[in-house]
Amino acid sequence: MKFEKQKRPVSTCIRHGLALLLVVVMLTAAAGCSSQELGPTEVSPAEPENGSDTPVTDEVTEEELAEPAIFVTASFFPYADLARQIGGSLVEIHQLVPDGADPHSFEPSPRDLIKLESSQIFIYNGLDMEPWLEGALALLENQEARLLQAADMVSLLSYGEKDHDHDDKHDHEHDHDHDHDDDHDHDHGEWDPHIWTDPLNMVTIGSELLTVFQELDPANSDIYEENYHLFAAAIEELDEAFRQMAQTADQQVLLVSHSAFGYFAHRYGFQEIAVTGITPHAEPNPGRLAELTNLAREYKLEYIFFETLANPRTAEVLAAEAGLKPLMLHNLEGLNQEQREAGATYLSLMQENLKTLEKALVK
Repeated sequence: MKFEKQKRPVSTCIRHGLALLLVVVMLTAAAGCSSQELGPTEVSPAEPENGSDTPVTDEVTEEELAEPAIFVTASFFPYADLARQIGGSLVEIHQLVPDGADPHSFEPSPRDLIKLESSQIFIYNGLDMEPWLEGALALLENQEARLLQAADMVSLLSYGEKDHDHDDKHDHEHDHDHDHDDDHDHDHGEWDPHIWTDPLNMVTIGSELLTVFQELDPANSDIYEENYHLFAAAIEELDEAFRQMAQTADQQVLLVSHSAFGYFAHRYGFQEIAVTGITPHAEPNPGRLAELTNLAREYKLEYIFFETLANPRTAEVLAAEAGLKPLMLHNLEGLNQEQREAGATYLSLMQENLKTLEKALVK
């Protein structure tokens, strides 16, 4: 679906053209007076940097010239970035939860809801990761927007899951009907919502998003297909690097500031011990801190991993108590200002996580 520009009346165009011509004449006259006052100046033509006689020009791709064909709203960072990687400049993306905000406590503004209502696609996580979701979906009840709940596309893990074999019998299989009006419902606390921390889950979710892009904009189907395969290939390369790191790791326990890495740990055979539960800003009681200190000593841990959006105070207290070194591990819920200015992506942050884990776990 293409957004068409509104046509202006002919009379309006003529008036705008005459006004523009008048501005050009005035600027030309001013330039002439200025040149008479200052005298002639010689301007040397710029020499091409590559040493050839042909001026260097930037090649502009067909995708860069195209106007956005699809308007997507994504609930928070990993899904906004996924849409950006697959859609490129053909897709206009609105990220509901802004960088730096916590998806758990975020409340959409009226402006957010207006943008959501005009979206052709709304992609979100589900599993109570977005407590405000019910109202947002009610707004889209009579709209034609395609609703994509990422949690419906992958196998889920419960919070009590201890087995590290990702394909075992504990995986929760879904009926892969991605329409939101089914009877699929999850009680918060039963299923871990942090599905995006498993990189291969993002490939699966991206495949569903690719299909919808191609259905809504078949003219650019090949571009979406190519972008998706580039993303998937990069993730598969990253996945292999994580597997190699895990095989050579001397430590299999990850002590993290909040329980956000269960899917990652499950994929690569680690055990996650979390200071707090699902909410990154919660603080444990003194008894829990004492228990974690004993566990850190029992497992001979050297590091505790804290996150961009989590409360660092608890991790700092535990680090001091148990003699641990703090390291940043991105849970990718959102970006801080530095990451945003650097143009960080899901893939680049996961690559940083790989380096961090190699430093902490591989001797």
